[in-house]
Amino acid sequence: MKVLFICKGNVGRSQMAEVIFDKFSKHKASSVGIKVSEKEGQKIKDILEAGLVIESMKKEGFDISENTRKQLRPEMLNQFDKIIVMAEKEIVPEYLKNNSRVEFWDIKDPKNVSKEEHYKIVKKIKELVKDFIKRNNL
Repeated sequence: MKVLFICKGNVGRSQMAEVIFDKFSKHKASSVGIKVSEKEGQKIKDILEAGLVIESMKKEGFDISENTRKQLRPEMLNQFDKIIVMAEKEIVPEYLKNNSRVEFWDIKDPKNVSKEEHYKIVKKIKELVKDFIKRNNL
């Protein structure tokens, strides 16, 4: 099964979910952002606000510092069996809203939150990813 994780900027939530999924599943996931645009290809380590994302994932055993940001494009959807959206509903494109392969997860954007709140978000993503793997026998 091919899984795509989507968040706003492809810096935090979707990047975290991708590496967690890859570790606990026998399948490989991808991640993209809804609002990446001109920042596509930018490495996570080159984003000033990404320090806590990198730190928290290192604590979980992952180095995502070299991961790059990718922009969501409508034609990508055909490549995936399941699409997990963790972005705020008001920025989600219409073509995602009624897609039968899309599942929405209510996960707060970790940008500009306290360290404690950030670690809660990481824990929630990890729990949701593990539950998704279990529910889908992945």
